[in-house]
Amino acid sequence: MTQPNNTDPSGKRKMSEMISEMAAGFLGAGNTIEERQNRLNAACSAWNLACGSPEVRQRQLEQYREGYLRSNPGTSPTDLANIIKDMESLIARKLNLFPDDHRQIISARVITVGNGFRIEVASTTLP
Repeated sequence: MTQPNNTDPSGKRKMSEMISEMAAGFLGAGNTIEERQNRLNAACSAWNLACGSPEVRQRQLEQYREGYLRSNPGTSPTDLANIIKDMESLIARKLNLFPDDHRQIISARVITVGNGFRIEVASTTLP
């Protein structure tokens, strides 16, 4: 018996498919490849945050907020609140759609394909 091309031999779905489903609409909102890459990075961060316990997740979300402000000091409080709201929404979608998948995303990139794009994701299972 052969595996369909779109599945992992372990029986788990491809991470790129899962991230695309989790972040549907969010990823496509970027108008440029750079904006889409930034949105993919945020979606992958949200995925990884969702894999932790609620306590760890809250602490890591605060660290994400602080790191975002360090990298983007001109961000208004309203924009920062919207960014954190997006992250919380992505985390909730991951927990709802894939609660038992705890693989961590180690890299992801957006690749232009014709007029569209696709994503490539590399993940690992932590002990």
